[in-house]
Amino acid sequence: MKDFMTLISYQINRLTSFLMKLALWLAIALCVTMTVSTLGQVFCRHTQLFLFESSEEIARFSMCWLAMLGSAVALRQGRHLGVRVLVDRLPAGWYDKWFAPLIQLVMLAFFILVTVKGWAFAMRGAYQVSPALFLPMMYPYLCLPVGGALMALSVVADMLQDQFPTEAGSNASIASTVMEDLGEIAAETEKAVEIFDPLSKPKKD
Repeated sequence: MKDFMTLISYQINRLTSFLMKLALWLAIALCVTMTVSTLGQVFCRHTQLFLFESSEEIARFSMCWLAMLGSAVALRQGRHLGVRVLVDRLPAGWYDKWFAPLIQLVMLAFFILVTVKGWAFAMRGAYQVSPALFLPMMYPYLCLPVGGALMALSVVADMLQDQFPTEAGSNASIASTVMEDLGEIAAETEKAVEIFDPLSKPKKD
């Protein structure tokens, strides 16, 4: 049974890593698209060489997709912020044993809710059309269920990785990585760092 669950953990984590890489590259492309469309709108406004009426919608829709895809990638890498006020006051070991699994379940329930409600919202948007691009609003709204599904998959992969670790899993535990990273950062900041000063005289050996 353990070998079977380890195989499931490996396959799900491998799929999650692939989808997150795809989401990352798509987010980069959307960021470039948003930047170019915004700069194009400013250029057209000042030069008046031609009209770029759809630039605002392109930038807005790109930003919506960028926010959801970027959030999914950041969650997979454990880059979201965490609150430590209560965690620091818990007895040693309590957080990882009791609270981390609970947090994962709450996150999973929330992301599933975002996916389900976001899909229903996107389907209602199929009957609406954007005024500039004449694009069905279903496509911009789809960022909600897609992003929610990716984040839900990340939580499932993280839960499996905690119980059945594999080489395909992420080394950033979603529920506890923030505490570990902050501890490493604090340790690094306490180290003495030699500051380069070009005006200081070099030390003689």
